[in-house]
Amino acid sequence: MNYFSIEFSLIFLIFLAIYWNLKNLVVQNTLLLLFNYIIIFLFGGINVAITLLCYSIFIHFCALFINHFKTKFFLLMCISFSVLILCFFKYYPDLKDFLEGVLSFIGIHLSHQTNIILPLGISFYTFASITYLKSVYDNKTKGFNIYLESFENLATYLSFFPTFVSGPIMRSEFFFTQLRAKRIWNNSYANLIFILLLFGIVKKILIASHIENYTSPILQSPQDFSTIKLLLAIYGYSLQIYCDFSGYINLVSAFALMIGFTLPPNFNMPYIARNLKDFWNRWHISLSTFIRDFIYIPLGGNKKGFFATQIFVLIAFGISGIWHGNTINFLIWGLLHGFGIVILNTLKYYNIHLKNIPLLPKILTFNYVTFCWIFFYYPDFTSALSFLESFKNITLIESLEIYLLLFGFCLFIIYQFMNNFLNHCVKLLEKIPNILKPVFIACVLFIIFKYMPNGIPNFIYASF
Repeated sequence: MNYFSIEFSLIFLIFLAIYWNLKNLVVQNTLLLLFNYIIIFLFGGINVAITLLCYSIFIHFCALFINHFKTKFFLLMCISFSVLILCFFKYYPDLKDFLEGVLSFIGIHLSHQTNIILPLGISFYTFASITYLKSVYDNKTKGFNIYLESFENLATYLSFFPTFVSGPIMRSEFFFTQLRAKRIWNNSYANLIFILLLFGIVKKILIASHIENYTSPILQSPQDFSTIKLLLAIYGYSLQIYCDFSGYINLVSAFALMIGFTLPPNFNMPYIARNLKDFWNRWHISLSTFIRDFIYIPLGGNKKGFFATQIFVLIAFGISGIWHGNTINFLIWGLLHGFGIVILNTLKYYNIHLKNIPLLPKILTFNYVTFCWIFFYYPDFTSALSFLESFKNITLIESLEIYLLLFGFCLFIIYQFMNNFLNHCVKLLEKIPNILKPVFIACVLFIIFKYMPNGIPNFIYASF
């Protein structure tokens, strides 16, 4: 089951009907906790639910220790254990192979092999738990005792179904402020909820899925296609991953609004970025700010000199890369972004300014980011290298390929002027008379379901 399934829709509607008819905040929150675990069970199975419950108990006791001892040592120890748990599950296959290799070398052969599947959502609730432990420590050292949350509230936070699968990473203060506040249904959110749902469905089901159908055969067998088709494929993947992930964020933001919560922003038109720094201020914002606040700044940030700052940048982006996966390609992907920002910092340090030709910085940034996606897409370096080597396959260019490239360039130009497009769509929907809105919504959904591909799609970032 996933967010596009009929089963989820029916269960969610039943939950909403009960949830908004409850007037007691404590009962509402209890029902939300129960619903979170029902969804986690249906999405990932009993093992995922039990893993999360055990992890929540662990984090609760960590918070109690931090709250009692008030020392940075206990904070770092608890965070280290959290990260080790994440690393164990995320990198278990490689750890298992390494251990079996060592044992085999010394003559010990294991007769029984155990496979451990990466629990759904573990990366995101691990990061969320780290923000909570840090907040407990910060408030305790300042003399505040009120921030330590009950186990029920903590369990609700770590299992919060809109952010559980693929984020965004919601800071604990941001969530608990909303959890403690009385929630009243606001009719003014209805138009925004519908537009968010519409954006999520269109981005994922119509755009990302159709692009994947076109690009996947090319990317899987690049040696069989021409240079222009390879360009179209990697440009297409760049658009696909954006529509896939930002569409997911639109979708879960709508779900959160339906139960009286707002989520932090995670995308802000990343492909109009003027440079890589600007790109990371717009792409997966909750992850980039988490890495900044919990890795880059604790390492020293920009406070220890120019050279050290660049090392910290590379470390932060290297960690960002290997968080996505345990292959060399993910590390290369992260370091490519890191080296790009180091170059920008170096140019700024030596007061070297590139001539600002309209659109050129945005075009260069988009192409560099697209090039980096090659290492994100392919599971190993050999496959990525094979894709790059296939660019020598220069063949006769078909007119359709030229038209597609020109169409893509025109879309890129139009995209520059689409700031606040979502808000404009909300205002447009508000102007439609209420009596006509069901007809409008029915027409839009009819078009979507008529032209959507077969099957229920999965989100790319659900695997991270």
